Amino acid sequence: MIRKQLLLSICCSLLLLFAGCSSQKDPVGLVEKYTRLWESKDYEDMYEIIFLEDKDSLSLEEFKKAYDELYTDLNVDSIAIENLGDEKKLKEEIKKEDKVSIPIKVTLQTAYGKKSYNVDVSVVKEEVEDKSSWYIDWDYDLIYENLAAGDSIITRTTSPVRGVIADRSGNKLAQNSTVIQVGIVPGRLGDMKEEVISDIAKAFSISEDYIKERLNLSWVKDDSFVDIVKIPIEQLSQIEEIHAKNKGATYKEIIDRVYPYKEVAAHLTGYLGYIGEDDLKELEGQGFTSNSKLGKTGLEKIFDETLRGVPGKKVVLVSNKGTEKEVLKEEIAKDGEDLVITIDIELQKKLYESMNGERGTAASVNYKNGEILAIVSSPSYDPNKFTLGISSGELESLQEDKSNPLLNRFTKAYTPGSILKPITAAIALNDKVIDESFTINVKGKDWQKDSSWGDYYITRVTDPGTPVDLEKAMVYSDNIYFGQVALQIGEENFIQRAKDFGIGVDLKIRYGMNKSQLANENKISSEILLADTGYGQGQVLTNILNIPKAFSAFANDGGIVEPKLIMDKEEPIRTNIISKEVSSKVFDLMVKVVEDPNGTGHEAYIEGKTIAGKTGTAEVSDANESNQKDEIGWFAAIDKSEATPYITTMMIEEVQGRGGSHVVVPLVRRFIEAY
Repeated sequence: MIRKQLLLSICCSLLLLFAGCSSQKDPVGLVEKYTRLWESKDYEDMYEIIFLEDKDSLSLEEFKKAYDELYTDLNVDSIAIENLGDEKKLKEEIKKEDKVSIPIKVTLQTAYGKKSYNVDVSVVKEEVEDKSSWYIDWDYDLIYENLAAGDSIITRTTSPVRGVIADRSGNKLAQNSTVIQVGIVPGRLGDMKEEVISDIAKAFSISEDYIKERLNLSWVKDDSFVDIVKIPIEQLSQIEEIHAKNKGATYKEIIDRVYPYKEVAAHLTGYLGYIGEDDLKELEGQGFTSNSKLGKTGLEKIFDETLRGVPGKKVVLVSNKGTEKEVLKEEIAKDGEDLVITIDIELQKKLYESMNGERGTAASVNYKNGEILAIVSSPSYDPNKFTLGISSGELESLQEDKSNPLLNRFTKAYTPGSILKPITAAIALNDKVIDESFTINVKGKDWQKDSSWGDYYITRVTDPGTPVDLEKAMVYSDNIYFGQVALQIGEENFIQRAKDFGIGVDLKIRYGMNKSQLANENKISSEILLADTGYGQGQVLTNILNIPKAFSAFANDGGIVEPKLIMDKEEPIRTNIISKEVSSKVFDLMVKVVEDPNGTGHEAYIEGKTIAGKTGTAEVSDANESNQKDEIGWFAAIDKSEATPYITTMMIEEVQGRGGSHVVVPLVRRFIEAY
């Protein structure tokens, strides 16, 4: 039995050997054998039957690698080959020639679809040890159509055009524009190298060490353009002046993200920065690279996905010189969408300038439709510095600046103080907890409900010496009066009704605003806290948009309007929360705050204009080393006119010792006069 099996094995081996030998005596059979091996990716046996001269210039490993790399890049699933030769014609040619071409059709199933093409397989006769045999005259096009040595498949990406951020009139707050790339060509510096480095360092506030590090990078040659710093086009003359002294200092014009209004809209627009490692892991498959930029703060970050678009992708066969030979797949870049916001940039400029560099925030909102016309944080910074490249020294200076220009104050929530009193009054009047004749008769500046309050008293700024009704309480901003009103409203009712005014609920704008609250965990835990809440102290927190939202009810016959930042065709969200009569009454009281010579907001009085307003001075929780609490000042003004239906709210920090809210009122008046 064993003997029969051995005999069978020897016979099979001889048949295979004969088949191989016979195929090398028959060019057609040789090509047939080669194509079958090709279909099964048997590269070692394929190599055995190629022309000996081909083997001299190409090792087996190089041969296998050429097929493996390309087919892996193509993700070739299957190979099918068809002989297209005319057998009769070939036989005649073989008799006469030592080299013949046999046409075949190759079909590859790849990740990019089916690829079919025709190619001629050259077969040559060669004498080896006095025997004639045919061999495949191999070349790279027997891997893939028109393939040559050094060709490869690469993926090229094309960046989309980022959408612009524009104001309501089309003025671009963030755009793609020309900037200047300052650079050095080392071979042109001559003996002025140190001088040029010094000039560039001084002109653009960068260190000489940084420039030298750039010039010493491994890829730098004499004719290389070594990029050093990007600058706004307004600074072009500075590099031109250095270039005039030495041609080694030069520049290129490139396109980058630019913020034309700089500090005025910096916190609103935010800025771009290079993609981080975590984002790159997530987005690399979409065509983003380490050189891509994403929104880091502000609107650039919040709307990054729609602004940035989708990169294009092109998979191509390229020569060793990078020339495209074939496009295997192409996805056209999808440009980002433009973002149009409700801001009026001219009003934005006026509001920012009116703050006069004070630390704080302000907003101006159209009370009819809720559109935010201006919203600023002061002081501010130039976002172009971050997009074009900020030096470590400049960044450190911004971070250590005590005025904290990088802080976006309009996203934060603050203690509102007395600016909450119109809301307290409106809730009490609308729920008939009090009427406008409700009067208190308290002697002195301090008051407590009873001895259960221990040593805690509500204090007021002025004792008028007479009974105080609602009008006097609003005009003089009497804390004791509104503390007593809050006690009558009650804890649960105050929490719920404040939500109608937007205190304690999220704003419906897509921006990271800190949430307002009437009390921690939505619960007023004591009578003292309830009384303090009535005049905006306690645990009350509001941001700069909560106040104009709440006050819109006093300008719209009781209808509150949701603030809106994105321009669209959607109707304003308006909800009636108090009666027309209560709305009118509170509005009139706020007019008296401005028009009455004794009113806390009288400094905002403008003859011929109807301005309703309310001041507020609030103690903040963080005490300084002297144990003297800081104060913030507020003022909100309703401009009741057809042409300018604006509610402007401003908050200024550290007003203690400077007059409290009286620091703020003239600044708001300046803004109103400016528009």
